[in-house]
Amino acid sequence: MGNKPKLEHESADRILAIAWELFQQKGYKGVTVDEICKRCNLTKPTLYYYFHDKEDLFVTVLQHQLLLFSDVLQQPGGIEERLTRMAAAVLQNFQTQYTVLMHDREHIQKPENQRAIREAFRGYLFNPLNALMQSGLDDGTLRGRNSEILTLMFLGVINNFIGRSNDIEMNTVSLASELTSLFLEGVSIQ
Repeated sequence: MGNKPKLEHESADRILAIAWELFQQKGYKGVTVDEICKRCNLTKPTLYYYFHDKEDLFVTVLQHQLLLFSDVLQQPGGIEERLTRMAAAVLQNFQTQYTVLMHDREHIQKPENQRAIREAFRGYLFNPLNALMQSGLDDGTLRGRNSEILTLMFLGVINNFIGRSNDIEMNTVSLASELTSLFLEGVSIQ
């Protein structure tokens, strides 16, 4: 991706936040640099000072957001508490299903950017969650044989409820707790 953007500045933070919102609403192809600049009240040269191009911005936005999930999973606590925090973080920070954003990878032209997106999803979301699932299997907290299947099941459940907490009339934290409980305990009466 070349030089890393200078993300310590208020303008860069504003660009990342607004671009994240717009990319979720309209997808990669639906967002223009002009629109981002207008919403940020910045000029194109200012945006290009921080990000080389739209692709670089998209990749950086995803990396920035996904790193937050890794940080959430690294916080101490039992497996249920950590999964609930993770579910709440995903439900609060995504407006659209994360699989939609992953699908936007097809519009990314530079191989290094495609690789960076794959590595960000793997390194910041999937692998830390998979490690938590594996630790649950190892200590007997979870049943099953394959931590990757558990990880994909959990992400699939959460993904289907992104943007739906109002439809269900539950706040995000309550919904995250309910989904985590159902994941851990199942839905059958024992």
